[in-house]
Amino acid sequence: MRDPASTGSRVPAVAYVDADRGQLRLFESHFGDRFRLSLASSGEELLEQVQSVAPVAALLADHDSGRELLEVAPSVLPDAERLLVARSKELSQARAAVERGAAKRCFVKPWAAGEVGAALEDAVRIFQLRSQVRSLRARLDQSERFATLGRVSAGIAHELAGPALYLAENAAALRRELVGVAAYVRRVSRIRPDARVLERLRELSEIVQDVEAGAEHVRQVSREVTGQLRAESPIERCDVPELVLHLARLVRPELQGRALLTSFGGPLAVLASPLRLTQVLINLVVNAAQAIRSAERVEPGRVQVRWTKVGNHGRIEVVDDGPGLPDRIENGEEILLSTKPKELGTGLGLGLCRDLVTQMGGTLQLSSRPAEGTVARIELPAAK
Repeated sequence: MRDPASTGSRVPAVAYVDADRGQLRLFESHFGDRFRLSLASSGEELLEQVQSVAPVAALLADHDSGRELLEVAPSVLPDAERLLVARSKELSQARAAVERGAAKRCFVKPWAAGEVGAALEDAVRIFQLRSQVRSLRARLDQSERFATLGRVSAGIAHELAGPALYLAENAAALRRELVGVAAYVRRVSRIRPDARVLERLRELSEIVQDVEAGAEHVRQVSREVTGQLRAESPIERCDVPELVLHLARLVRPELQGRALLTSFGGPLAVLASPLRLTQVLINLVVNAAQAIRSAERVEPGRVQVRWTKVGNHGRIEVVDDGPGLPDRIENGEEILLSTKPKELGTGLGLGLCRDLVTQMGGTLQLSSRPAEGTVARIELPAAK
């Protein structure tokens, strides 16, 4: 088989099958500059390399050496326009093939280059239009899903606003009471020192702080989703180490017993929405922890958030040692697909993260190897 263009090209190909090598050379001389050609002397030869040939917009087959290929082409090359060339003595059989739908048109040898070329151009144009229609339909379906999810999310956010406020107020009240308890415990500790009691008191104070931070984040997300925070969430200077410290408190309950979270990096500030960047990092870290949980392992996994400045951009990476991602997710496709158990999520996190980072003027890239973990890399403009 001859394929002058790169097999990785997305330009649709025109395939011609003919046992007559002279016909193949003639076909290439006429159309080699106009189309990406794949020439084969038999249907078997074409089928053996059909993956490297794809996509194929038109399949032109000689009646004698390629008619059997036309019969199986609908299942192998469903989008290819099937055309037939035949000698005069084969014309009645070729017309019968057209009538039963094995081919759309038939050309008589010696074929006219202008007539065949026009048919091939039409086939390529139709193939491209069909591809665009499929792409638009997929995007429309995806938009409809997100529109529905947006409406549902707005309702959920509204319902969460009340409990989050109640939780925040009670956490504040608990902190006030804890101040009195702490003062009493310290007085008693002077008489009967007990390091364990003081340590528990410190842990209790940290737990209350985490509850307050979580409740406030839920309230902010709720206002963002319902549209009340749009004017209050501008792109601004974000201190990455401080944001990651806040993130660690928010995700600690989710990671407990599943993964050890560490962070590494020096001073760095980026231009972003603090709330949205926090949302993205929460999604990525929790996704990593849940992916680790889905794999059968004895010891807890590891998740690291690291950051550095690269040129005019700040780079933030979430690295895990989980099972990795399928290629189609890594390349940004099928963002509704989830690798986690159904009870752990819908698979929306990565797609929404990409959208949020893009809205902030940055990029999000995923890379992984099976059984070796995943790296989610965010790049945002660095703040001066």
